[in-house]
Amino acid sequence: MAEIPFQLFIKRIFSKKRGESYTYRELKKYLRTSKRHLRIKTGVYIAELDRDFCAGAEPRDFIEQIDTLMDAGQVLKKGDAIYVSHITWNNKNLAVKRYDHKGFIHSLRHTIKKSRARKGWLYAHFLGALNIATPRALAFIEQRKGLLIWQSYLVTEYVEGQKLWHFLRDDNVTERQKLDGIRQVVTLLDKLWNYRITHGDLKHVNVLITENGPVLIDLDGMIVHRWELLYRNKRAKDMERFLRKTSLSPALDNYCQLLISSRKESSKKLPEGFEKMRMDSWTILIDKNFPKHDIRNLVAENDSSAEDQGQFVRVPSSDHTRVLKCNVSIDGVAHLHYLKEYLCRSTLDFVKHLFRPSRAKRAFNATLMLQKNGFDAPAVTGLLEHCTGPFCTNNLLLTEGIENSKSMQQLLTDFYENSGRDTSIDKRAMLKAFGGIIGQMHAKGIFHGDLRLGNILVVREEQKWRFYLIDNERTKKFYHLPAWLRLKNLVQINMYGCGITNTDLMRFFKAYLKYNPAVANNRRAWAVKILKRTSWRLRGK
Repeated sequence: MAEIPFQLFIKRIFSKKRGESYTYRELKKYLRTSKRHLRIKTGVYIAELDRDFCAGAEPRDFIEQIDTLMDAGQVLKKGDAIYVSHITWNNKNLAVKRYDHKGFIHSLRHTIKKSRARKGWLYAHFLGALNIATPRALAFIEQRKGLLIWQSYLVTEYVEGQKLWHFLRDDNVTERQKLDGIRQVVTLLDKLWNYRITHGDLKHVNVLITENGPVLIDLDGMIVHRWELLYRNKRAKDMERFLRKTSLSPALDNYCQLLISSRKESSKKLPEGFEKMRMDSWTILIDKNFPKHDIRNLVAENDSSAEDQGQFVRVPSSDHTRVLKCNVSIDGVAHLHYLKEYLCRSTLDFVKHLFRPSRAKRAFNATLMLQKNGFDAPAVTGLLEHCTGPFCTNNLLLTEGIENSKSMQQLLTDFYENSGRDTSIDKRAMLKAFGGIIGQMHAKGIFHGDLRLGNILVVREEQKWRFYLIDNERTKKFYHLPAWLRLKNLVQINMYGCGITNTDLMRFFKAYLKYNPAVANNRRAWAVKILKRTSWRLRGK
């Protein structure tokens, strides 16, 4: 089927991602084609109708009897300036909306600005060309008194559906269905905003929930924006109107707030694959694939009741952190996640973190840095920061669990307790691989803030060993790694002695030196410094 001229025009406009918009006059000429539409003037009425809509019937009869048909139909809405009725004509289910004008000044204004029915007709075709769901516009009619437009009518296909306002309050609809409905609506709005279009009256009653997804209605206040500043201002008003508290449950309110706030931050530069959103006083950076309805559970974990209900299970951690594990269903598959809360270590620590990034944020950024440089770390899924004014007072980091992993410390203990030829071969291979990884990391100028063996998770994949670095809040990358930081990491590794022989340490060190020729040229001095500092640290313990 050949594309209609208006669709070609829309594609030409928006194929160049310049965000340009066009005026009513520029768009109107692409709608008025005798091939698709019929323009009629009869008595005090001027109308434009879709030819398919009035095929086989007399359109003048429809125009002249429009008020009678509306009164005989099912009244959907009746107000001071609006009258909406569901009627049947020419074997078609129709929704007719009449805009009543309230006086001379009111009519003069809409005569100059164009009638609301004409605008609704134009923008319905506009959204249809962009594949944004809205009832198909079939006709608009204007009744004139002299030169003034006194009344106008918009005729669209009747769409069977429930208004979002009623849908969210329907006891027969489950909360999961309500959450999914909100998600679909926000996806629809996001598509609208991608074209710099604002709705103008984004109340919940102006969105229909149908079997095929949400549908936008009441388009006469819609604006296609040319200027970015004006667009942002109008979009903010759209968001505010959509989010206005309407006695929903806290879960639904939070979900709406999360989805809409993520669109507010979409223009800012964010890590790839993440979106930013806000909920109450929380700022949340979350993976785009993470189910939004589970985010409120992460925030609620601060309430001890969440742990009591079994949503989260406490796992051992240091005195200055609280770590919980939970399963999150993504695409029907359960994924293990760990939520780590960083606790304040002292009054000085609290004051210090008022003026520097939170520990969770530093760990988040360091993990992304490690992955960018080709090193393994548990994938970060979310960063949650609770702010009081400009200060972060609580911070959480959400990471994926690593399946079939053991800490390096536990693995070496297992090797020691189950000694044998095969075990010895595995241990040697693992230590060589580990030495190579740390050597590569230092060669790229990366320092791990706490390289004790308990902070390294090991996974064996057939004959290959993979090492996942955790507790990365103090991990940094330098242009040239300072010698004292290199020494610190090597001493941290050297401090674990259970089942580790001097020969094992030499295997590690030789693999390390392959990637650090500057250290290899002075290996004896480095070995002495490492042993000396290790002995000093062990005596201190």
